[in-house]
Amino acid sequence: MKRTLILVLLLALLFTLTACGGGEKSSPQPPDAAAPAENSDGSAATAPVPEAGSRYVLTYRDCPLPMNAEFAPLLDFLGEPDSYFEAASCAFDGLDKTYTYAGVEIITYPDEERNYISSVCILDSSVSTPEGITIGSTQEDVAAAYGEDFQEFGTQYVYEDGDAQLSILFENGAAIYVEYTALNDLLG
Repeated sequence: MKRTLILVLLLALLFTLTACGGGEKSSPQPPDAAAPAENSDGSAATAPVPEAGSRYVLTYRDCPLPMNAEFAPLLDFLGEPDSYFEAASCAFDGLDKTYTYAGVEIITYPDEERNYISSVCILDSSVSTPEGITIGSTQEDVAAAYGEDFQEFGTQYVYEDGDAQLSILFENGAAIYVEYTALNDLLG
């Protein structure tokens, strides 16, 4: 039953992403991707630190990824993704963009000439939240890290703070999906 529910949820998400139609493009790298940032002396650059409107912020490769943050400076720091996908946005004028790196997927939404982070999903156990939660963490681990103040939807814990929501889906007591999602007036 749980696997069926998960499959239905994933298919619904897939349908939502593809239902907008028109203009889908997939390529190994986005047109605006750059190599990882370096200082003028060749040393690694320090990640930009955009303002966060929530305590729920994933840090990936020493780069914080707060929801609703402009993505261009973060993309410059992170460099070329492993894969890139764009499609006409269902909710906005422009393109929703998906950047996949080792262990994490970042989705952006357009607003005028800029793109902002709408979600960040942990794809495997190579990436963990700042609190140490990753794919495979137990429900007890999650409650110890984030507390008991969550909404429970079946086998999913949902935490909200400011402009972000943290959702963790479990199967047999272990996390199988960890996602940060933006909350704002534009996204609903």
